Formats: sequence, C-alpha cells, structure tokens
Amino acid sequence: MLRSYVVPMMLAGAILVAPEGLSAQDPCPSASGPDAEAGWTAYQSGDMSEARLRFEAAVRRCDNDQYARTGLAYVELRNGNTQEASSLLERVVRAEPNNVDALVGLGLAAWRSGDLEGVRTRFERVLALDPNHPTALEYVALVTDAESGPTGPTDPADQAWAAGETETARRLYSERLDADPLDGLAMLRLGLMRAWDGEYGAALVLLDLLVDLEPSNVDGRLARARVHAWGGDLPRAQAEVDEILAIVPDNADALAARALFRSWAGDVEGALESYDDLLSIAPEHGATRRQYAQALSWVSEVDRSVETYTALVAENPQDVDARLGLGRALAARSQFDGSLEQYATILDRDPDEMRAILGRTRTLMWAGRLVDAERSALAALDRDDANGDAWGVLGQVYRAQGRDAAALEALETAEGFDPTDADIRDQLRSVRYTFAPRVRPTVLRESDSDGNTMWTATFDGHWHATPRARITGVATVKELEQKFADGALQRRSVRGMLRGRVQLRPGWVVTGGLGGHSTDADGFSAMWAADVAVRTPDRFPFGVTVSAASNGLDETATLATRGIRTTAYTLAGRWYPDSRVRVDGSVTVGSYSGDETNGRRAATLSASRRMTQALTLGTAFRGFSFERNLAEGYFDPDFYGVVELVGSWRTMPLPWTVVLEVAPGLQKVTSDGDFGGSMRGSGRLGYRIGDGREITLGVGYSSAGLASFATGADGYRYTVVSLGVNWIV
Repeated sequence: MLRSYVVPMMLAGAILVAPEGLSAQDPCPSASGPDAEAGWTAYQSGDMSEARLRFEAAVRRCDNDQYARTGLAYVELRNGNTQEASSLLERVVRAEPNNVDALVGLGLAAWRSGDLEGVRTRFERVLALDPNHPTALEYVALVTDAESGPTGPTDPADQAWAAGETETARRLYSERLDADPLDGLAMLRLGLMRAWDGEYGAALVLLDLLVDLEPSNVDGRLARARVHAWGGDLPRAQAEVDEILAIVPDNADALAARALFRSWAGDVEGALESYDDLLSIAPEHGATRRQYAQALSWVSEVDRSVETYTALVAENPQDVDARLGLGRALAARSQFDGSLEQYATILDRDPDEMRAILGRTRTLMWAGRLVDAERSALAALDRDDANGDAWGVLGQVYRAQGRDAAALEALETAEGFDPTDADIRDQLRSVRYTFAPRVRPTVLRESDSDGNTMWTATFDGHWHATPRARITGVATVKELEQKFADGALQRRSVRGMLRGRVQLRPGWVVTGGLGGHSTDADGFSAMWAADVAVRTPDRFPFGVTVSAASNGLDETATLATRGIRTTAYTLAGRWYPDSRVRVDGSVTVGSYSGDETNGRRAATLSASRRMTQALTLGTAFRGFSFERNLAEGYFDPDFYGVVELVGSWRTMPLPWTVVLEVAPGLQKVTSDGDFGGSMRGSGRLGYRIGDGREITLGVGYSSAGLASFATGADGYRYTVVSLGVNWIV
C-alpha cells in the first residue's frame, strides 16, 4: 500500500504551504487578491474553515483566479477530500495546461489515491516544464520504488504531515527534534507550523538554526523569508530572497516570492521587474504570465496587459481564463466592443459559462448600455437564480441606473446566497449608506463687486420613510448686507422647505416641495414656495426632466426687501452618446414679479467628455433674456449669454477629495453689447472622517454675470467661500 512509504519533504510542502509559484491576483474591476491572500494566511495558520471561506469568496468574485482555486484544492487535500481536490485542480489545468502548482497537486492527489501511473504522468509533465523541480524528482523516484515494492521508510511524523494532521505532526516532529537536535526537516516543518500559529519569533529561532547549519538550504531560506513577510517585516523578507537569488539567480520559486513580496509592499513596478526576470528563465512557471498581465493592469499598463493576454489566447484559443482576462483588460481600455467579442466567443462555445455572462454584463454597464446590462444580468439569473454573484452584479447595474431601492433588494438577495462574499458586503454597505439619515450643515460667505455681502447658514437633512420614499427638510438663515455710497442696507431672511421624493419602477423619480421664507423688511409678508418635478429613468441614454417652481428671491439685501417672486417652468434633457460623453440642455420660461411682472426666458446647453479618470473637458452655453428693463434689483438685460470652455479635475487620495474647475469664456450683456472675456473657477477640498462622513471647504470666483443677481456692470466680480459637513447620523 502507498501509505507504507515515507511522504518526502516536498509533498508536505505542497500540501501545507502556499504554492510558491503563484502570487496575488487583482481582477478588474473588483479585487479578489485580498481574499485569496487572506485564504492562504488562514490556511498556513491551520484554520481550514476560514481558508475555505476566503478562497471561495475570491473565486466567486473572480472565477479565473486560479491562485484561489488552487488554494481551495489544497484545502480539500488537507481535509482528505481527494476527489474534490482533483476536480478543482483539473479545472485549473484545463485553463492553464502548464500550471506547475496545479500539476503538482494532481500528482499528490494521484499518490493519495494509489494511482501510480497518474503520479508518474503528472510529475513527468512537471519535470518537462521544470527539470529540477524537487517534488517531481522525489515522486518519480517514489513511484519507481513503489512499483518495485514497499521499501521506503515509514516515519509517522512525515505521514502525519502528509495527511494534514498538524497537531500530530507538531508533536511527532518535536519528539524527533528532541532525539536529534540537528534534524533539518523537523526544524523546517516545526518552524512553519509555529509561524502558522503566529509564533513568528519561535519559528525564526528554528529556521535561523537550520540556515546556520545548512546555509545552502533554499527551502529553509524561503521559509524564513515567508515568516518575515507574514510577520509584517517585508524589507527583511525581500532581503532574504535577494540573498537566495545571489546564490541561485535562476531559482524560479525565489523569483516568484520576490514578486509576491514586492506586490505586498505596494512596489508594483518592482514586482513587474521580478516577473520579467522570472519569465526570462521560466516562462511557464505556474501562472506567471497571467499574473504578469494582471500586475500590468495594477499600474495602468493596460496596453501591455492586453498584449500579454492576447498572446496567451493566440497560443491557446480554448484558454477560457485568458480570454476572460483579455475581456476585462479591453474593457479597462474602454474597448468595449472588443471586450464583448471575447465574451461572445466564450458563450458561443458554452452558453452557460457564468463568468462570461457576468463579464459581459459588467462591460455593458461600463459602456453605459444600462438596459442591455440589466437584460444580461437577468439572463444570468434565468440560468441560476441562486447565484449570489449574479444578484450582486444586478445590484451594481441597478445602482448605475440610479435605482438604489432596487439595488438594495438585489444585493440583500445576493447576501442571502453568499453571506461571506466581501464584495457583496461592500456593495451592500455602500448602498445602505444611501438610505441612512443624513445631515448637511453648510456656511457660505458670498461677496460681489456690487457691494453685496451674504452670509448663509443652511441645515439640510433627509430621512427615508421607505427605500423608495425620501423626506428632506431644509432650514436657512441669511444675513445680507449691501453697501451704497450713502450708507448700507441690512436684512435677515429665514427660509424653510419640506420636500418629498419617490422613486417608481423602473426608475421614474417624482419630487415635490412646499415651504417659504420671511425677512425682517418693514411690511414684508411671508412668501410661500413650492416646486414639483418628474424625471424619466436613468437607465436610458436619453432622459428628460419636467419641473415647475415658484419662490421668493432673497439673494441680496435689496431683493429681500422688495419681495420679488420667481416662477419657472423648465424642460431639461440629458444624453449619453457613450460612457465618456455627456450632453445636457434645458429651456425655461417664467417670470419675475415684484412691483411689476417681467417675463423671462432661459436656455442652457453643455457637452463634456471624460478624458481620463480624473480629467473632464467640455464646453457650455448659458443665456437668458427679460422682456423689460426694470429697477427691481436683479440682473434683467434684454439678452445675456456666456460661452465657456470648461475643464474639471477630480482626484481622491483617501481620505482626501480634491475637485478643481476652471471655465474661461466670452460673455455678452444686452443684445447690442460687445463680447467680453469672463472667467469662472472653483475648488473643493474634502476630508473623509469615515464612511458617509466628510468635511468640505470650497472656494469660487466668477466674472460672469450669471453667477448671481448682479447688476451687470462692467468689471463685475463674485466670490464665495463655503464650509460644509456631510454626516450620516
């Protein structure tokens, strides 16, 4: 029987230690790598339940994560589930025929099953890829011994290690080391087991002794490097690997470890260099080329990532995982049609390939084809309505459509099927913030060249009665002053508004509000305010909003004194020709009514294109006209228009958010006036204290007359400074 033979050192290493030829993966758009690495950490500590949960979470989120799938297979090997482990590893090998670690795992599974021919076949394949692979060399020799009869040793400590019986192995190796203090194998394995328990100091005592006794023991040095890395001392771990490579520069496992440690340390460029070195000497080492392609995407080297995936697909058109990776990389490069072609090719061969269906769904969503994305997500659920990942993707699509209530329902369903999935939990936590009670106190100081100074304190809060119904309350106090040559006018205005918002299926939004304001002007009667609006669903590339509003003007001291009412009826539209381009426009008719009524017409048109993740460029036109020129204190030319070039830049180096906008333009005041230059700029700095909690500071400047209720005099200037808080209660 096979169990009568010694299971050598590398068998145990393959079962109990994370495969050395693999490194973290980070699929787009959500990272499975952290879960995979957490899985290996749990595995190495002997917590098979946590390891299984983490590996399964990584595979659910990124079904081509062969690193995590291999880990799951090794958990099954550790637990004695040889058949399940073999099934998982066979899938890895189908996707990556040259995956050394998966082939080793299959060889180990065959050994456990007594399939000597399978052991020989698998390990001879490993040797064809890596002629010096120690585990393969030992097992080929073991097969030869086994075929000639049971002549190998039967040390119980080695047997316990091979069977995954960690506690028994720990006790037996301790006894062996007590009997022979120079037993290198016992030192190595006891050191690893102590490290798995978090006893890094005790582990390093044993491994240091092993390396002192056997300076050329590469396995001992690599184990010591890993213990340093697990303990958080990445510089020491990298130094150890560098020493190994100084002795054996072409050791593929050491190169792979160096790439892994560099990626853990955030040195992705350095990791890429290590992958380059590894590929130059062992191009088929494990899943290196696929990991290399993914690492390229980490540093936004999307073109090179696409090239690497394309080469893999060219070599093996049946490689589903490489084709899935190519689909994601093309989508990251905004080549959505090419991405969809990759998924279509996969689905032509296997219409039920869930990874391809969900990949197609995400690409459609990123491309702005939200209705098609919804249909694709629902098609996935038609095939498997108990698939948590499919429900999670549907929730993301609903969020992209602005349907937060529907997204909440989908994500809660996803959580029910996959309660341990970190990505689903993150999505669900994010959408729940949308429904949390929120307050937004803000203070503004505005001033302009017409002598106006305006201080405004606003308290804005909202609460969801149901996920589809929101109630918002706004209270505002304004201190207004306008200076004249012969004195100053001061006023205080108090405003309140209660507004309701209801979202109807499949995304229609209806809002309505009622309130009013009062000032301390003599003889002033409180003025009511009301508004109502209906917006079409955001799931379509083109949308329309129809609104009506009536309220009093209290923007300046003069306006707060005169009691002017505005009435406006607006038709607004927005269009997304593609995911990076947006076009907006509106037409408004209405009136301003004070001592006299003045008809008003207004229109806006803007177009913008997202150039990079941070930079957006566009152009905008805004203009209005009044029927009459009155002395009511507001800006009422027979024509006003401004055309601007608009650039905005946004970055989020957590916990900060920085937004800058600049808009140079040309404006014209009155129909017979001359064109003149204008400038508008703004900036906002936000600091996030926690999820849903942010403090912001904003500044703004404008010489365009539309910035306020300016008189329109030449050389008009307007500035604003704001301090605000956005706080989930």
